[in-house]
Amino acid sequence: MFIFKPQKEYALIDAGNSFKLERYGEYLIARPDPQALWPKAVFNASANGSAQTVGTIGNDNLNLWPNIDAVFAKSGNGGGSGRGGRGGDGRSDRGSVGGGENGETRGEDEDTGNWIKTRSIPDRWPVKFEMGDGLPALNIYARLTPFKHTGIFPEQFTNWKWSMELIKKALDNSHGDAIGTGDKSVEDDVQKFSKENPPRILNLFGYSGGATIACLLAGAHVTHVDSSKGAVTWANENAELAGVKEMPVRWILEDAVSFVKKEVRRGNKYDGIILDPPAFGRGAKGEVWKIEKDFLPFLELIFELLSDDALFLILNGYAAGYSSIAYSQNLQNLIAKRGGEVEHGELCIEQDSVGFEKIMVGKMEDKKIVGVAPIILPCGIVARWKSA
Repeated sequence: MFIFKPQKEYALIDAGNSFKLERYGEYLIARPDPQALWPKAVFNASANGSAQTVGTIGNDNLNLWPNIDAVFAKSGNGGGSGRGGRGGDGRSDRGSVGGGENGETRGEDEDTGNWIKTRSIPDRWPVKFEMGDGLPALNIYARLTPFKHTGIFPEQFTNWKWSMELIKKALDNSHGDAIGTGDKSVEDDVQKFSKENPPRILNLFGYSGGATIACLLAGAHVTHVDSSKGAVTWANENAELAGVKEMPVRWILEDAVSFVKKEVRRGNKYDGIILDPPAFGRGAKGEVWKIEKDFLPFLELIFELLSDDALFLILNGYAAGYSSIAYSQNLQNLIAKRGGEVEHGELCIEQDSVGFEKIMVGKMEDKKIVGVAPIILPCGIVARWKSA
């Protein structure tokens, strides 16, 4: 498993009964998540400080947890019952083929509805993710969208950090001690990339741009592709917030499959590729994407775009019924041809037990919830390859 742990400006507070409670900065947000397939218990502290289950909450959206600032109420028009979106966040077709109203994309299995707010919440607000290990922090805007997601997907943190580290390492190696040794083979190896010739990264189905921003912060040149005008606009705003808008980035408003086919014909290559293919999508011109039919031909094109010096490929997956093992099998050919290694697993978010305790116990002095293991919320799968 690849697990995101609580941070100061984002944390998973609780989950259960097909809902989750998250903290984005100062706001507590409750929204559906079909992966929370367990009873959500309300805990109280007993006299000796141990945890007691005193009851479970039903499906009344307005009475899920105390102190909620906004809760998503489904309209009933969307399914949202499968695994066809990122952790049930209604991203099953975003950025794949075409865009929906107001720049949003929508798939057949999405939840639609509206947000019920208990206090004023801005249209957008910044959330900071501390990357650690000397890497720059990543700032991104949160929004309450009509499709229950917020545009921030914290389970991707491990992918953001992983790609940043690989890019930074490649650039650091460009200044290695081997330069000037007279050994041309060694010099070529350490001078593959530089500030003037940074790694070129392709982020397909890029949506609000978290991965794009991470790679820009690490010093890469990024091509961000999404077919939704609203999504590309959002990603631009996030880039400005993160201070990377003036860095080398291309914003491409186009269907990902069409763009990739054109890039193959042009002979363009990339040193890293990040893709998040949907389970289903429908384009503005009637194009239909079905992962069971279109995934393998598309992936073959992706492999053609990898440069000889490619650093990595990240393949995220949220289609119903697929395992990360199935995705990782598709990357084995890269090892056969290029070496390196493949890893795979579930992308998860760990509950903030301390935050849970504060909200549930409230102001009860000297009462603690102990002995309860943090919830691990599954949010999707990933298979990723890196070069040797």
